[in-house]
Amino acid sequence: MDKPNLSQYFGGSGVPPSSQFFDEIGTSPSDMIQSVYLGDSEGSQPITTGSFPTNMTTSFTQLKGPQEMSFTNVLPTVSGSAAVPASSLPDPSTFFDTIGPEPQIGPNRGTVVSPSVLTEAIDGLSIKNQPVDKEADRRRDAWIPNEEAKKTLLKAQSSPKGSFFPEREVLTMPGLVLEEELADALQEVAVKYLGVSSAGSRGVVRAEHVSRDEAGLRELLRTGYLRAAVNLTATLINAAGQGAGRMHRPTKHTPRSLQLWLTRFAVMCRIELYEPLAKEAEPFGDFSKPDMFYQFYPDAYEHRTGTLVPFSLRLLIAELPLHIGKPEEAMDRLYAMLDVIQQMIAYLNESKTEDGSGIITSEDKNESLRLWTGRRIRVLHSVVNCAIALKDYRLATKILTTLRDQCASPQQQRALCSALCRVSLLAGHVRAAVGHSVSAKEARHHICPTPDVREYVDLGLIDIAHGKYQDAYNNFARAADQEPTNIMVANNLAVCLLYMGRLKEAITVLQKAIHSDPERGLNESLLINLCTLYELESSKTNEKKLNLLRMLCKHKSDTIPNVLECLKLT
Repeated sequence: MDKPNLSQYFGGSGVPPSSQFFDEIGTSPSDMIQSVYLGDSEGSQPITTGSFPTNMTTSFTQLKGPQEMSFTNVLPTVSGSAAVPASSLPDPSTFFDTIGPEPQIGPNRGTVVSPSVLTEAIDGLSIKNQPVDKEADRRRDAWIPNEEAKKTLLKAQSSPKGSFFPEREVLTMPGLVLEEELADALQEVAVKYLGVSSAGSRGVVRAEHVSRDEAGLRELLRTGYLRAAVNLTATLINAAGQGAGRMHRPTKHTPRSLQLWLTRFAVMCRIELYEPLAKEAEPFGDFSKPDMFYQFYPDAYEHRTGTLVPFSLRLLIAELPLHIGKPEEAMDRLYAMLDVIQQMIAYLNESKTEDGSGIITSEDKNESLRLWTGRRIRVLHSVVNCAIALKDYRLATKILTTLRDQCASPQQQRALCSALCRVSLLAGHVRAAVGHSVSAKEARHHICPTPDVREYVDLGLIDIAHGKYQDAYNNFARAADQEPTNIMVANNLAVCLLYMGRLKEAITVLQKAIHSDPERGLNESLLINLCTLYELESSKTNEKKLNLLRMLCKHKSDTIPNVLECLKLT
């Protein structure tokens, strides 16, 4: 199971929730809880495979020839993350960690949004662009150092200026492992299969085509040239003294340098460069060493406390083992984070600062509790992801049930009931899934009077579990009536048509989804499914696949991790 993520089981066709990647001041924590809004039309979801159809987008690769069309013959898998339109990245608001109103679990916004939100997030790389708010800074940066780190931090703060020389053992010493420049993967495939003349018509943006600063990085991210963005982060990190050959050498950390690492790791995760990512992340460990705290640099950050590490970076690295087949390790890291967060919340409930060192006002306490309760929920969502990867559906259900019982709004209740419905389907407990679906419907009545896409998708998944493919098709068709450009629903319709032996109609549905909205339709899961259907239809599929490649060259930038795999080209 590759890259399991809760939203992957219950979401649409988008790219990974950015909430895991960038920190920013200014957006609502509701934007970082999106991974538990399961089953939305165009949710921001990561790339992976699951064991049950959450959005019922299926990979048909296991169908090698005519077989009895039973539920077990096709291993349903989630849509891969959508390729990102050249004009924008997927909803970056879900990337950000912030100070704002009470977290809510609600519908995801569409994957195609204005790139300005991502631009604002990357602006966080420059401290000068951030408003000065000491309480907000303290709240956002709060973290409790371990006992060993506390001793070193106390020594750093009590030593006369210029007299503190820490031991190497207490230092974090990262460096670049991925030294070679990444090429544009789509361009390489186009040259190989379409020829230089055809591929040459596709514009390619490289790191040297933009300014070598955060503005250039923002531009590459905005336009979807992710490999070029990785190349530019290498240049910027090297300028910060942490580049190639610098691993295991002392260095000074700043909020900007760590934001650069966050950006680099987030993009590497998006394009599935897990092996070099794991090696580059290793020196950071769990970010517990004292040089990860402002107190380690009293001359540079006088009177400022807390961690230099963006919370999203901490969470991304904690989740990293999940992406490389080590969910148990990820679970251990996440529970270690929860222990610290629980302690901070306990201090806040006593009207103390997050680290327990001072007293705060009631207003500040409430703001801090909102932020850290939201962050706690965010980590719990990641724990659920690990539980699903481990097929520990009992733990996943327990956590989601607890969150459901604690939430206050009908939107939260409804989203979590829907999530519980789909986890029950993953576990094979169809009766329990029906019960959760009924609860979700009851909560929906407090929001809107008529069924929406999520409800129809839930019903369609239950129909699939019962083997009622026509009924499932009807429910997905109703969802499509409400959102004709919903790629996840189109994938689900094609799955049902395939189960009913209507192969040509399934192909037509996916082709229509691509041609009606190429920016969204040309995503990994839909391409894999369509190419698999082509292979089921005929052995002469190469020209159809090359036509899809031509469309990719026309409409997409360098955002798809593996073009050859998506198009099943050999």
